[in-house]
Amino acid sequence: MKSIKKGFKAAVVDAWPRDVSPHVLRHTAAVHMAEACVTMDEIAQYLGHSDSRITASIYARYSPEHLRKAASALEFG
Repeated sequence: MKSIKKGFKAAVVDAWPRDVSPHVLRHTAAVHMAEACVTMDEIAQYLGHSDSRITASIYARYSPEHLRKAASALEFG
C-alpha cells in the first residue's frame, strides 16, 4: 500500500490540483457513476462495499443530479 501511495504521489507532482489522492479519484468515480444512473448496488459492488446503503449515504448526496431530481418533483406548470 505504501508503494502505491508513493507512486501516485510521484505521478501527480506536476498535476493540478496537488491535493488529489486515490481516495478523491475513487469518490469522483462513484459520483460520476451515480450521475450516470448506475445503480447503487452496482456502484457498491464496484467499490467493494458490502451494503449499498453505505454507498448511497456517502456518494449519492454529493451528486448535483441527485438533488436536481428531487427539486424537479416540486416544479409546477
